Amino acid sequence: MYRRGDLGQVARALRLVNALRGFRRGRTLTDLAAEVDVSVRTVRRALADLVDADVKIELTPIDGRAGARLVERGYTMVPITTRERYTLLAVRSMFDVLRATPLHDDVISVLTKLEQRLDPSEQTEESRMRERIAYVPDGGTKAYVDKEDVIDALQTGILSQKLVRYGYKDSRGRTTRGYVAPFAMLLYRQGLYIVGCHRAEPGQGIDPSKWRRSVRVFAVERFSEAEHLRERSFDVPPDFRLADYLHGAFGIHVGDPADARQVVIEFSKDRAAYARARIWHESQRLEELPDGSIRFTFTCVNLTPVVSWVLGWGPHARVVEPPELRDAVVAELLQSCLAYGTP
Repeated sequence: MYRRGDLGQVARALRLVNALRGFRRGRTLTDLAAEVDVSVRTVRRALADLVDADVKIELTPIDGRAGARLVERGYTMVPITTRERYTLLAVRSMFDVLRATPLHDDVISVLTKLEQRLDPSEQTEESRMRERIAYVPDGGTKAYVDKEDVIDALQTGILSQKLVRYGYKDSRGRTTRGYVAPFAMLLYRQGLYIVGCHRAEPGQGIDPSKWRRSVRVFAVERFSEAEHLRERSFDVPPDFRLADYLHGAFGIHVGDPADARQVVIEFSKDRAAYARARIWHESQRLEELPDGSIRFTFTCVNLTPVVSWVLGWGPHARVVEPPELRDAVVAELLQSCLAYGTP
């Protein structure tokens, strides 16, 4: 199985060129070594080979450390205002929840390239702005240490439409194995998820009329291994719509649109303003009630995430319909009472 760092000489040289491209001031050899996952000595040899091949690379000190710069023909200058830089810092802080993933590394790389085009006064201003904005994740973040190879394989599968062979741990820690045709990647509650068609064998095709039955949502942190198969391509079904798997505040659960049900929940007067101030679902409708409470109505294809959402409101939310949702909420409340020894 391919691992990051298992590179031949040519592949290493190409990755070094990509790692230098766009960095106007260049990068330190230490950063390049970390990027390609080799030693600084190996980086030096690879850079010397590139120079011998007439690639324009200058060895230059960067902040007192040995560095290299790719001499490119020109740079496309994009003027950025102070407000736009502030917004980019907000994007950077949001992606901190994906630290140790290639997505986080790519965002930092792009923003670092932009920062190198700032003059000294703008760089000083930007360093001060970093203390004036932050993203605080709700519910904690997921751990992606040692998942770089997995995410790299899944990204390649999505972008190149290649089948991915995987090992995946279920909620009980048991590992299952199979193949997935990854259609898209989702970022939900500070975590990464994959939407794709599960396949038991690599030779199975995607049936245009039945593919929805094999669609699953995978949590990336549960993959124990993943490898894209260069020789196995797939076509994304023409009627695949990512929006079918985005349910607003109610998660990314798979459900058949034909099974959509109407959900009605009433919020107390004390929480009406808070419930009214947000868009929880694209189909939502709000009705003001005479006592100051509100009735919240929407359609949903999967009730599982709605149960925990209702419970989070405590006594301020009451399920009106459907009956099975009301019963599920009551059952959870009773189990919670029993856990505390309360009949």
